[in-house]
This record gives sequence, C-alpha cells and structure tokens, in this order.
Amino acid sequence: MTEQREHATRVRSIAILGRRWFEKTNGNTYFSCDIFVNGEQVHRIDFSYGYGSMYFQEGALWLKQNGYLPTQRDVEGLRRYCQRRKIDLYDSVADVQRKRDL
Repeated sequence: MTEQREHATRVRSIAILGRRWFEKTNGNTYFSCDIFVNGEQVHRIDFSYGYGSMYFQEGALWLKQNGYLPTQRDVEGLRRYCQRRKIDLYDSVADVQRKRDL
C-alpha cells in the first residue's frame, strides 16, 4: 500500500484525461490517462488493461493514494467528493486507433 500524504495546496480542480485503444487481435482494451490538479499535471498512468471508465477509476484511486483527497470517505466516489468539496472535476476519454497513440 502506498503511504498517503496530504498535499499542502488546496485542490480546486481535477482533470482526468484518458485514451483507450481496442486491440482487435485479442479483443482487449487498454488505456492511459493524464491526471491534473489545479491545472498542473501530477501523474500519468501508462499502458494499462481496462475498458469503459477504468481510466477514471484508476485516476481517482491514484489521487486518493497519493494524498490529494485526504478527506474522501471510503465509500464515496470521486464525483460526489468533488461535489461536496466544491472542486471542479473534468474528465474525458478519446478512443484512439493505434497503440502508440496511448
């Protein structure tokens, strides 16, 4: 388990921007995503297995494990947390045609 640390800067906005690629040969979906806090990129999750909104779920998990969401309740999703704390939340995903576009 990653040690959680609280960041001194108040989180005003979070953006999780994902890319998905479908591997036709084996029928698997992969993603990557960039995570921004207050307009600054804080992390990138590279080539990972997952479909649907997995990019968003993994981004939210990373934020929690790395102290950006210190008061998030265990059963509370990122959208509800941001709504409660008045944090602007943006997320988007683009489906790409090639693996190298992840």
